[in-house]
Amino acid sequence: NKDGTSQIDITAGRVHELGLDLDYTFLDDWTISFSTDNDYADSQVGIKWKWLTGDSFKLDLMADYGIAWTKNARTDNRIGANNIDFGARIHGVAWRDFQWALKVMGQVVFASPDDFWNINMTAEAMYYFRPDMATKVELEYSFRQIAQPTQYDRAAEFGVIYNMSDRAAVHPYVKYHFKTENADNDNSAPDDWWKFGVEFSVEF
Repeated sequence: NKDGTSQIDITAGRVHELGLDLDYTFLDDWTISFSTDNDYADSQVGIKWKWLTGDSFKLDLMADYGIAWTKNARTDNRIGANNIDFGARIHGVAWRDFQWALKVMGQVVFASPDDFWNINMTAEAMYYFRPDMATKVELEYSFRQIAQPTQYDRAAEFGVIYNMSDRAAVHPYVKYHFKTENADNDNSAPDDWWKFGVEFSVEF
């Protein structure tokens, strides 16, 4: 990478990324989670409560804590910042083959001496055109108070989900991150980039 300190190329955004998400559901309506997908910390742990569980309308309440463990071995400065996020997700099924979801999350990042907040909104739509295959569209819009004036972060993603079995699925996708409004295009906000990726999930 160009700056020699991270995985981020300031002219092209993230070049490569490998994320792991683990969820464990107990008591039918409670889920605990561990994830390495966190913008400000090494990983995060979380809990989710499935408050409403109807077929056509569901409501989940959730909270996560991002843990910044890593330090620079030479300077002993912490890399990243501890953070907490919380919010809700509504989702459901319509016309049997169409699924939708809307998630709103608030986040506080403890970056002493100047803590800051983010608000992230995600809308998802998925349509099954075959019993084992669906198309998925996802839109993201975020307010980031990491700098003044507030940054506006936008992205769109399109992909295909193939259910290889009742318990395993693969999801190739393409994502475009629009140029961040009010960003200064430094390491805190790389933008205006394309991402090609694939996700694999299994239930056991």
